[in-house]
Formats: sequence, structure tokens, C-alpha cells
Amino acid sequence: MDKFCMAMDNYFTLPQVVKRLRDRGIGVVGTAMMGKGWPAQALRKTKKNECNFSNFRYLVDDNGTLVASWIDNGLVLVVSTIHHIGVSVKVNRRRSRLIVKNKGHVLQVWGSNHRADIYIPLFIHHYNQWMGGVDLIDQ
Repeated sequence: MDKFCMAMDNYFTLPQVVKRLRDRGIGVVGTAMMGKGWPAQALRKTKKNECNFSNFRYLVDDNGTLVASWIDNGLVLVVSTIHHIGVSVKVNRRRSRLIVKNKGHVLQVWGSNHRADIYIPLFIHHYNQWMGGVDLIDQ
């Protein structure tokens, strides 16, 4: 995008908003919610209990927006108009609090360690960096 990029929370990340920003040369990266007809059925069928930690599924919608589901502590739906598939970065993450839903993958990835190096998609990394502490209200 030729102007700048916005990191957006799922409340604002709607297909028509993303398209209008893209048409104005403004890049978007953000989390999204499943909405009526969006994303496509291939991603809507993703179930957390059928995926492993860090599983990644994606598609490019009719507007050219990258729409992906990624398994972290839960199923995360993300969109980007500025990123490409296949780029990941190594980050050092602290171990999540153990709950029933995440116990299996947390123990598998972190074991008894408090921190671990893991690879995450670049646009997830950018979203986390650019949102900073703004998204903490959802937690």
C-alpha cells in the first residue's frame, strides 16, 4: 500500500471497510469475526479441536484480501491487505496460563519452561506489534 497501514481490532475489520481502505491505498492488518458470508466456507469450517497449535489456513477473498485462521490459545481469524503467505518469524513467547482448552498444546510446546521460541506468521507478529496494548480489553 502506498500511504500507510492500519492495525484493526475485530470490531472494525469488516469486508466492506477493508475494501474501501484498500481502494484508498491504505493497508490493513487485523483480527476479524466470522460474519454473514465472510470469510468463505473453507475457513468457517475450521474447528479448534481439529487443529494443532500454530496451524494456519488461509484464502484470498474476492477483493484480494488475505483471510486466515491461525490456532494460538484459541482460533484467531486474521486479515491483511499487505502481507504474503509463507513468511514467518521466530519470537520468544511466555507460556500461557493453562486452561482446559489449551493444556495439550501448552505442555507440548513449552513443557515446564516459562518461555519458548516459536515461529508465527509475519502478519500475526506485525498485528501484535502494531496493536501494542490496545487489544488488551478483549482478553
